[in-house]
Amino acid sequence: MTERPDAYWDELGVAWSAICPDVNVIARRFESRLRRQSRLIAIALVAAVPVIIAGLLLGAFTIWAGAAAGAWNFVARGIAIVVVSLLAGAGAAALLPVRGSDMARSLAEMLELAAARARRALLIVRLGLCACGVAAALGVAGTLIRTRLSGPPLLPPAIDLLILAAFAAGLYLYGRRTKANLEKLRVLAHTLAPRGEE
Repeated sequence: MTERPDAYWDELGVAWSAICPDVNVIARRFESRLRRQSRLIAIALVAAVPVIIAGLLLGAFTIWAGAAAGAWNFVARGIAIVVVSLLAGAGAAALLPVRGSDMARSLAEMLELAAARARRALLIVRLGLCACGVAAALGVAGTLIRTRLSGPPLLPPAIDLLILAAFAAGLYLYGRRTKANLEKLRVLAHTLAPRGEE
């Protein structure tokens, strides 16, 4: 296969490119896809707000109760809850500028919005990986503090770490897929650019 300047290379080393695209068909599909994404984003934002607020309140209460009782392992857990909630809030805020699709009328605007959403999704993936790291580090710290002060916990921290590792692996795979989709959008936009808007 000869390499084209607008080719997209997948993870297998195969070059893919858009050939003779039907702009009208692409526009209809993108419009439907963006509207579905907008509904999902709205649902995610509505669900995220109370969860984030509850996480901040729970984390603050855990820090206060742990400090008052001298249970410093609870302070570490409370800090982890607060930090993870703040990272979740940053992720939710990242979706606000791209939540609507009504303003994207032309195909070029739709492609730009889809690419912007993909970039925001990658940011959320990075925030999620940071949250996993914070939860793992402070969880281990809390376990060490408890072990030193009052003995080891009933459940080993390996279980929590395995759950976090599985979640991080899922985020990593989703990030790879999103990067591939973002590159495909770039190729499609490059392919359609000379044709202009129809």
